[in-house]
Amino acid sequence: MATTKSDVHLTLPYAGALPFVGGAVCLIFGIETLPVLGSTLHFLLTYGLVIVSFMAGVHWGQYLSGVRGKVNLLVSSNAVALAAWFGFLLLSALWFCLLLVLQFTLLYVIDVRLHPGSDYLRTRRNVTMLVCLSLLAAAVI
Repeated sequence: MATTKSDVHLTLPYAGALPFVGGAVCLIFGIETLPVLGSTLHFLLTYGLVIVSFMAGVHWGQYLSGVRGKVNLLVSSNAVALAAWFGFLLLSALWFCLLLVLQFTLLYVIDVRLHPGSDYLRTRRNVTMLVCLSLLAAAVI
């Protein structure tokens, strides 16, 4: 069976959410260390840093492609990535998890404003909720 572009853009975001869900589940069950990967919490936080930076980078790419909206994507994409990096360096795990929740939510809201009515937004909403719930669970453990 051939994979279509539609299948990939709907499946890949869920696959990207699996480390968030898996990390949160491990923490809930008291699994603090993962073979090869080390600290479960560190794995979750560094993965969050990478993914939020990637998602911000998507907005940078959209800006360079000529997408314009009420939000300056060049500024917002850089602000999100830099805030995530400084947050990772300076905040406690709890506060960094909360910062990531705020950032993933903000990036979703920007996408809604940029691409209203897009079929992708439903997937994006669902994945954002999975990621944010996973991060909130990790924050309170």
